[in-house]
Amino acid sequence: MKKLILFASVILLTVSGWSQVTEGHISYKIDLTSDNPDMQSALSMMQGSMLDIYFMGASTRAEMKMGSMMNVTSITNEKSGDVLMLMSGMIGFNAIKTTLRELEAQNQEAPKVDILLTDEKKEILGFVCKKAMLTDEQGNESTFWYTEEIIASKKGQNYLNDKVPGFPLEYDINNSGFKMTMIASSVVKTLKKNEQNELFNLTVPEGYKEMTLEDLKNMGMN
Repeated sequence: MKKLILFASVILLTVSGWSQVTEGHISYKIDLTSDNPDMQSALSMMQGSMLDIYFMGASTRAEMKMGSMMNVTSITNEKSGDVLMLMSGMIGFNAIKTTLRELEAQNQEAPKVDILLTDEKKEILGFVCKKAMLTDEQGNESTFWYTEEIIASKKGQNYLNDKVPGFPLEYDINNSGFKMTMIASSVVKTLKKNEQNELFNLTVPEGYKEMTLEDLKNMGMN
């Protein structure tokens, strides 16, 4: 009987392991709205925005296309602590090589956020998601729907709040009358072998000008 119970336990653990996704590519649809008339022109330029996140092991890559304004890519390696940010568009082609430690030091200046984890659940693309409510010091509220079935490194990735458990498949961010809603539209559970090295390459591409986090801050971008 003991052997039978042990065998059943091994099967359950194996099946549980199969259900977790540890590498892949997730695409998000983005909806931008504001009740501030002064922001309407900026919103029109950001229509068609998209977010793609690739992850494998200690590495994560986020590609944000901000309409016709600019593209921002951030590549992080939690194991080495290295970070590469690439920006292209209206501001030219710029690259920042930094570390997770430097980013964490910058984030200490960010407003404090209270997080409420609830028991509310819903299904997104076949994944069971739980609801988290975030409130900052100014009273702005954001909602995250996260799944614990996807395992990815979130360090240094602004779109993957590492204070919220699991991996977000839907969330909305509210700030001073501006609302951005991101909803996962597709989940690919593997990455092609021939694209893995390219996706997580931390070398500055040719044609990009290197700058620092301080340079970025002086341009009014956080």
